[in-house]
Amino acid sequence: MVRVPEPVRRLVAALSVLLFAGPLVACGRASAEGGDQAVRVVANFYPVEFLARLVGGDAVTVTGLTPAGAEPHDLALDGKAMAALADADVVLYLGAGFQPDVERAVAALPESVHRVDLLSAPGVGLLPAPAALGKEPLAGGNDPHVWLDPVRMKAMAAAVTDAYAAVDPGAGERYRANLAAAQGDLDGLDATLRGQLASCRQKTIVTSHAAFGYLADRYGLRQVPIAGLSPDAEPDAKTLAEITDVARAAGVGTVFFEEALPPKLAETVAAAIGARIDLLAALEFDPSEAIGAGQDYLSVMRANGQRLHAGLDCA
Repeated sequence: MVRVPEPVRRLVAALSVLLFAGPLVACGRASAEGGDQAVRVVANFYPVEFLARLVGGDAVTVTGLTPAGAEPHDLALDGKAMAALADADVVLYLGAGFQPDVERAVAALPESVHRVDLLSAPGVGLLPAPAALGKEPLAGGNDPHVWLDPVRMKAMAAAVTDAYAAVDPGAGERYRANLAAAQGDLDGLDATLRGQLASCRQKTIVTSHAAFGYLADRYGLRQVPIAGLSPDAEPDAKTLAEITDVARAAGVGTVFFEEALPPKLAETVAAAIGARIDLLAALEFDPSEAIGAGQDYLSVMRANGQRLHAGLDCA
């Protein structure tokens, strides 16, 4: 028997799914609008899944594209993921080159699938990639880590609501009620973080990778990342030494590592400047799996605020 290489088999499976995408989506959309079944939603990874479920409640079913334990930045879609996209009523994702494989797959879907790049939602507004990381091949040169800013999460939640109401107008009031509750939760989180980080002796946060630019921008902090926008973009020895010098000059007392990354680089910088290390979650993974049962976006962000309050010597 001839053995077909795995890349070829994956391509054939993906093309087969897309050939039948139109009929599948058309049937699903009609059922959703008629109220016979929940709206089928596909979200690219955990923070978007969180918003999708928060706004949709029991009126939607949400499928995530990033499997447990998979690195979101390097996601390659398999046949199962392609099938989920083809069968979706709504696709929610982040563009800006965050997951190129997802963007290519979404672009190939029929027009009948309602897709939303949440980075383009009104009120989100992208920050440029940190200047030191300009050599990274990120499309558009923007930082995609918007979900670590609760205010931008509110804007994305509104865009999710509009998408749901477009394909399921009969449940529009339910979605808008869920949005109001979600935005209230996010307003509360923003107020908590503002209170925790209003009066800090230290304003520099040294982090495992450049995921915290939006959080730093929102609350008046300065991010010094050890790795790039993608966590596997590790610095060379010269760059690591420069980061250590910056941290030492700023009087950094805590170096932060992330929930799903090895703490080795954070430990190296901390040891060189006599600092301690502590967790600062980037929430690129489902926290109920990466941190502990019962954890979600809101609880982990509150814990982030507590750790920053302690690590930055805040009053």
